[in-house]
Amino acid sequence: MAVDTANGALVNPFELADDDGYEWLKGNLHSHTTNSDGKVDPQTRVDGYVGAGYDYLCLSDHRKITRVDTVEAPDGFVLIQGAELHPNNPFGGQRHHFVCLGLDEDMDSDVMPPQLVIDRVRSQGGQIWLAHPHWSSVNIARDTLPLDGFAGIEVFNTVCRCMGRGEGSVHWDDWMEQEQKLYPMLCNDDLHGDPDDPAPGRYDWYQGWTMARVKERTQAALLEAFSSGATYGSTGPVIKDISLRKVRDGEVEATVKCSEAQRIFAVCNTTGVEYQERGKTFEEATFPVKSGARWVRFEIVGPDGTKAWSNPFDLTEL
Repeated sequence: MAVDTANGALVNPFELADDDGYEWLKGNLHSHTTNSDGKVDPQTRVDGYVGAGYDYLCLSDHRKITRVDTVEAPDGFVLIQGAELHPNNPFGGQRHHFVCLGLDEDMDSDVMPPQLVIDRVRSQGGQIWLAHPHWSSVNIARDTLPLDGFAGIEVFNTVCRCMGRGEGSVHWDDWMEQEQKLYPMLCNDDLHGDPDDPAPGRYDWYQGWTMARVKERTQAALLEAFSSGATYGSTGPVIKDISLRKVRDGEVEATVKCSEAQRIFAVCNTTGVEYQERGKTFEEATFPVKSGARWVRFEIVGPDGTKAWSNPFDLTEL
């Protein structure tokens, strides 16, 4: 049984060659300023991410577009215009949290049905991402399946990790299995605080990022990379290459090249496999994927416990 995808077939970003003009850009798509509940003004937030070596940023203030023409950034740094919108949830769960990218027009999302918010965002050429589903206590069947038009899911959120619910990978797998679609992910900070004046014990900046494979440093090119899956997310490890090959009927072998790792999880639509080398780390691994799986995604765990996530690969197309 083949799997569908949310926005056409997801691409393998590791097949997009340097020689064809592609490069990796590091960015954060979820942050807040004094235009909503953030602790610093928009320019300070931009300056912080520039100084931390990022290549792009979205100032996704709650319920309000922070216009990119109100801040300055150096040449080559891309500002993506967006907002975090919060329509009411009529299905029984908590109020929705949608990270919306590529917005031009504000809307009063709090009084709009969630499907109308999604439709309005998409009519502007924007994207809607399901934010921090674990922190929001999202039940995919109850809160998400009634809606249509999402670009994908936020699989990691730094500020939510500070509150014990930072990772949404189980929600991601559940969603893809229930809809029989492959959705790409984002990995973000959701930074509210001030790195120069942090709250005690609250280290919520520059710890989650999305690596995007693009030819151009533009909002349009980045939005295309996000929706097509030409990305991976990380809190530390670097994914250098992932390749898959069919070795016999129903049997698939994966080769993963990465920065130093202690283990790799190949998460499939049903269970999965773990690769590790007892007592030592590694930077390349070749191993079989779960026999008969329809899709697989990879999690690379670094020596310090940080993690990177690939987008899912459709094994039925091999």
